[in-house]
Amino acid sequence: MDDLPVHRSRPRWISVLPLIASLLAIVVGALLIIRPAIFAPATPAPSLTGSSNLNAHMPKEGEVVPDFQLATLDGRTVKLSDLRGQPVLINFWATWCGPCKEELPLIVSAYNANKAKGFRVLAIDSTAFDNLDDIRGFVAKFNMTFDVLTDSDDAISTGWNIMGLPSSFFVRADGTLAKVHVGQMTADQLNEYMKLIVTN
Repeated sequence: MDDLPVHRSRPRWISVLPLIASLLAIVVGALLIIRPAIFAPATPAPSLTGSSNLNAHMPKEGEVVPDFQLATLDGRTVKLSDLRGQPVLINFWATWCGPCKEELPLIVSAYNANKAKGFRVLAIDSTAFDNLDDIRGFVAKFNMTFDVLTDSDDAISTGWNIMGLPSSFFVRADGTLAKVHVGQMTADQLNEYMKLIVTN
């Protein structure tokens, strides 16, 4: 008499693999968004000026914003202190950041409406977590004609303790910080913050 086939059930751990994979994806995504210090370089970037000031804390409203310099996509160098006398919006963003994609058209519109008044936008993307091809494509898609800067080793974001994207810093013409906004801005919020730094 032939032996009957033996039916073996799968080990239990195999059935939970999809759940484990989903949890890992959520954790990795969260770590990329909040960008904790464990991903940060151990030393400040050599491209920064006044880098010791950048390691202290996120700039506070009313303080003079620490100086820095970064390269643009077209190879120029922009130094914050060279923009003294002009109102500046410093915006930290990334191509993979969903809220950044929704917010950037508002920033582009605000820049186009106020650039004749000397308003500058410094849009900082960390190439430690992004790549230049994606950044260039994003800039073209959203018609970002202002200065797009690359923080090659995430030193400024780390020094300023940027923990979420987008993050925006509204700087008065005298170099002091008027407003910090972490997270996506609405059109009304952006308009109110612009009034703090751009005079008619």
